[in-house]
Amino acid sequence: MKYIKGDGVFKIRGDKIYVHGTINGKFYRKSTGKKVSPVTKIWITKQDPLKVLAEILGIHSLHIEKAKTSLKDIGHEAIELQYSAKRITERHHRDKLSIFKNLILSHFEDIPLEEISAKNIVDLLNYLKDNYSYTRVKFAKNLFNSIFKYAEKDLRIISYNPFDSMSVDSVDLSWTATTDVYTTLEVSSILKGSYGWFKVFLDLSCKYGFRPSEIIVLKWQDIDFENGLLHLIRAKNTDNIIVEFSSKNKGNKNHFRTIPLFDSTLKLLKSYYEVRPSKEWIFINKDSKPFVQSQSIIDYHLKPLLKELNIKYKTLYALRRSYASIMKFSNDKLIEIQKVMGHAEGSLVTEKHYISENILTNEDRKNQSKRQEALFNSLVPSEN
Repeated sequence: MKYIKGDGVFKIRGDKIYVHGTINGKFYRKSTGKKVSPVTKIWITKQDPLKVLAEILGIHSLHIEKAKTSLKDIGHEAIELQYSAKRITERHHRDKLSIFKNLILSHFEDIPLEEISAKNIVDLLNYLKDNYSYTRVKFAKNLFNSIFKYAEKDLRIISYNPFDSMSVDSVDLSWTATTDVYTTLEVSSILKGSYGWFKVFLDLSCKYGFRPSEIIVLKWQDIDFENGLLHLIRAKNTDNIIVEFSSKNKGNKNHFRTIPLFDSTLKLLKSYYEVRPSKEWIFINKDSKPFVQSQSIIDYHLKPLLKELNIKYKTLYALRRSYASIMKFSNDKLIEIQKVMGHAEGSLVTEKHYISENILTNEDRKNQSKRQEALFNSLVPSEN
């Protein structure tokens, strides 16, 4: 008796229909002899690929043993297909592989794709909501759904996508993302506890809320020491390519702007300039080149510093949010905060996703209350 292993699949190449499958451990690609037409497309949906392949090979006495479908294999295949078709960037490709490995595969382990139910997916999404950011959960959901679509529509190895179920659709992913910030006390400790080039890097992160992608590609020529100005004109994009901007092309995130520097920052920059390791770049890696990405700064500099200071790591980007929150609760005008950060004037993003009361310590709240009381009493005197 012959045994057939593998699920088999129909493939369309040009105007012809082929069938692929594994029989007795050997993989076959065979033409069905049919051309693509409305009729044959319907025929495909009603046929078992393995039985069609067996008939072509002349195997008539069958015991079909369907192999389990590997989530790992199908997932990687779907992601690589998108990348090879240039529908996603290299950076996006790496992100997808990382999310797939750490948030999806780690949860399902060796469960075959066809055995993953809608309830399993609901449980996953609820778990991710409790442990990861809003953007990460949405990313994971969309990625997982695309893998199931690939398995259903392209490979035809499953007949139903569980993401189409009401239970998965009802999972609420519209909650407001938590704005992680370092408190005023933590920011103070970070600035005081750092030294060397990293102190300069953190000064620009904490006191101005510049994007990490802008800071790591700063050049000495960008600083006007005489007038105390910093000209931001470039940034690294998601593919780690340095892009320069101009007044006519500021980019989607306004990477082109001139910012007045604090006296303390100018003093720090002048001091570092005297011992600068590069005549061109302000920040360089061990190869004397600009950092490829900020992850190495996080892993080898920020996290060790925070551990030494006994401060919980809340991402490097949280320093940008901390700046926005500090300035807002210091009564700086929102429009001025947005100018420095590179946000569009009047954008709702700044207040919704960057400003958080979590920046305030209990002492900050007490002082804030005293200031508010003084303002109230200045117009409405009251007895103690």
